[in-house]
Amino acid sequence: MNKEETLEFIDKQIALEMKIIEIVKENVEQLGNAFVKDLLIGISTDSKKHAALLTSLRKAVEGPTPFISEKERDKIAKGIEAHIKMEEQAVETYSDLAKRSDNEQVKTIAMMIREDEIRHHALLKELHKAVIEPETLTEDMIWDTMWKDTPWHGSPGG
Repeated sequence: MNKEETLEFIDKQIALEMKIIEIVKENVEQLGNAFVKDLLIGISTDSKKHAALLTSLRKAVEGPTPFISEKERDKIAKGIEAHIKMEEQAVETYSDLAKRSDNEQVKTIAMMIREDEIRHHALLKELHKAVIEPETLTEDMIWDTMWKDTPWHGSPGG
């Protein structure tokens, strides 16, 4: 699939996700059952997330994305690492709830959320690997690139 076909595909998928959001919004307005309503709203929220991810993907396909500075990388790393630990804890908590509950609805919802948390955990680990572990463009690297071949090394006349 070439670049134009990919962009066209992404645009169609964004439109589809937006349609799902619209349909769910129309349907939940009349619903009295909070459980079903919240499940549908959850699906709509996933569709919003999908549309946002597709929009970011579209930008990446269109051209280069901005680099992450060393300072940004360090801040992101701490946040992702904390988030990974919280997702691990959430997986354990929902597993425990599902095992201990006598209520089938509680078990079902706990396991659904647990599966989401497992996916979140895996995605965060991949994000950490993709964004944090590779060499980040540092100020020293920028400085070296700008001045390594000049006789003045950043000051007028050397």
